[in-house]
Amino acid sequence: MKFHNYLLKQAEPILNDIYQSSFVKGIGFNNLSQQQRDYYVAQDSYYTDEFSHLFDLTITKLTTEQQSTQPQTLDETVAHDALLASPNMLNIPPDDHNLAYLDHMKTEIMSGDATNAMLALLPCTESYHLIGKRYLNTTAHNTYSPWLEYYTSSAYQDFTQWSWQVIDAQIPDWQKLPVNDQKRYLNTYLTSYQFELSFWEHAAQQ
Repeated sequence: MKFHNYLLKQAEPILNDIYQSSFVKGIGFNNLSQQQRDYYVAQDSYYTDEFSHLFDLTITKLTTEQQSTQPQTLDETVAHDALLASPNMLNIPPDDHNLAYLDHMKTEIMSGDATNAMLALLPCTESYHLIGKRYLNTTAHNTYSPWLEYYTSSAYQDFTQWSWQVIDAQIPDWQKLPVNDQKRYLNTYLTSYQFELSFWEHAAQQ
């Protein structure tokens, strides 16, 4: 079992909660309020801008070969547009849970090695792709199909696969890692997953 497969196995309970969260199901089953969409797009627009900066910090920790194989950077404006937010979203500031998530990632990127940095970012990248795969074509004439199509597109899949390949190449024999290192990596990864779940839950509560 490769390292990213092991990690995903550990994250299954949280990922299942994400799949069942009412906002995510609302995307899949075409059932979201305007207020929910405005809030989510406002939060995610801020988040993705900051994520881009954090990703740039992470890239500097990778090998030259890993950097050279990185797929083209993605513009998530397309996904945001698919949720049809109103101009009111411009009046919604970043929430505390959003800032805490970004602070967690920045701390792990700055204080850890390349693997720890990638693991801080990975739950966001992979979970969106997996959500898209789970709910694509679930509902006929879904208003939000472009959102699901974006995260299942070949370009986004390439980025997700590249992230997994980097993680696996960095730790090819993860079973041989010292226990403390395994715990540190897993904690970084699962903490990000908990923040992902919190992100969706806050959006659902609007």
